[in-house]
Amino acid sequence: MNTVGIAHSDLDDRITAAFGNGATSRDVAALIKETEAAIICSSDAAERARKHALDPLLSAEEVADARRQMEDVAFRGERLQAAVTRLRERLQQLNAQEEDQRRWVAYNKAKAKRDELAAELADIYPGFAQRLAELLPRIAGNDREIEYINNHARPSGAERLLVAELVGRGLEGFVKNSIQTPRIIEELRLPAFKYSPHDPYAWPPSG
Repeated sequence: MNTVGIAHSDLDDRITAAFGNGATSRDVAALIKETEAAIICSSDAAERARKHALDPLLSAEEVADARRQMEDVAFRGERLQAAVTRLRERLQQLNAQEEDQRRWVAYNKAKAKRDELAAELADIYPGFAQRLAELLPRIAGNDREIEYINNHARPSGAERLLVAELVGRGLEGFVKNSIQTPRIIEELRLPAFKYSPHDPYAWPPSG
């Protein structure tokens, strides 16, 4: 049994399979290394065949046979070298395909999460924004009333009233140790859920 011929046939079959469906970059990278090793072996075999063909003790028939072997081995090496070139191109192609597959997985995962969040936002935000848009003007109106009472109409002996936001947040004031606490009533911006260039915010009111 010609084990060398079987080995060659197996390598050739796997090189051919590398260009079909189901090939992976890892398999092709390993196959390139194996093929490069086979090229080195083929080169050594070609040199041995050349030296044997030059043996002056060979008969004409033996020389012809040795020359055929030398040419076969040399052709084998050239064919493997061409295969390596094509395999490297195939490896680049598979790397690109596999990277694109990984990107598609991440893309679809992010898209599914986006759709989930979009549905949650559409479910929660309109009612939430409407409630705040109705509450904040009432707070603002009460703030003005309390400011007037504190400055102009506070009963004798009465403490200054804190505004609703301070009471609700458990604060004594909006400034402590020279540090300003942001006020919800002043800092909050609520974009309208259904956008309109003429009325872009649910709060603060336009105009």
